[in-house]
Amino acid sequence: MSELLGILRQSLGPLASLLDDPAMIELSANSDGRIFAERAGAPPVRVGDLGARAREQIVRTCATSAGTPVTAATPIVSAKVPELGYRFEGLMPPAVDTAAFSIRFHGAQVRALDTYVADGTMTEAQADALRGALEDRQNIVVAGGTSSGKTTLLNSLLRELGNLAPADRLVVIEDTPELKVTHENAVFLRSTVAADATRLLASTLRLRPDRIVVGEVRDGAALALLKAWNTGHPGGVTSLHASGAEDALIRLDLLVREASAQPLPQVIGSAVDLVVYLERAREGRRVRSIIQVKGYGNGTFHTQAVA
Repeated sequence: MSELLGILRQSLGPLASLLDDPAMIELSANSDGRIFAERAGAPPVRVGDLGARAREQIVRTCATSAGTPVTAATPIVSAKVPELGYRFEGLMPPAVDTAAFSIRFHGAQVRALDTYVADGTMTEAQADALRGALEDRQNIVVAGGTSSGKTTLLNSLLRELGNLAPADRLVVIEDTPELKVTHENAVFLRSTVAADATRLLASTLRLRPDRIVVGEVRDGAALALLKAWNTGHPGGVTSLHASGAEDALIRLDLLVREASAQPLPQVIGSAVDLVVYLERAREGRRVRSIIQVKGYGNGTFHTQAVA
């Protein structure tokens, strides 16, 4: 057991067993000491309390491990904990009264689409639509807000793709290692300051991929991805933050404008085939809608509800 994990377990006390729960998605500590856990397919529930000293120790330890010490001048740390691969968000005074944090887990288990149907996260028709899109080599955008389950669904789609097209060569681009691929022929690229996603996408086209996967588009790299999808590399998947299925197309347009002097909505309408919108509701995560993108014309995106 690593030193970091040992400190986390010691600080969490009776709650340490939550670190071993394969269904765990997020563990949050509020500044009042209340601890909430969210598991796959279920809404967050209160699981106990944690004292201020223990919360502060966790924030400082994770910050130091990630190489971003937290101080009064920099009371917020957003980092990937290198030894564990978790996403960590920690806050210290004066940003909060007492220490608070959130740990985002990378699920040990990749959920099958049938599991989504069984727990009510999506309907059978929605699952069938996603399988059909993967089989037909459509380009899929998974959209939603923070903690809506975008990465979890991406992993489920990749699992399904492994069953439908196991011989395909995948090139996967992400900034933190979250995606799980069962394909034998796959190469993983990590975006950094020295090699951002746009630069990696340029290299991707020379790696002879059958499908291009990007963990999340959040800047002008969206244009490079859309161009790649449009030039003989269909069947890719990606995710982005958006507040609705149609809004995802507008969001893509805004990202493209970061890399282009002129708007290119026609490129979006041509490259994107399907948008899946996930919502984090009170009852848990849900696939709220799926739309088919039919193109762009007369100043609007032409879409059709699928399921």
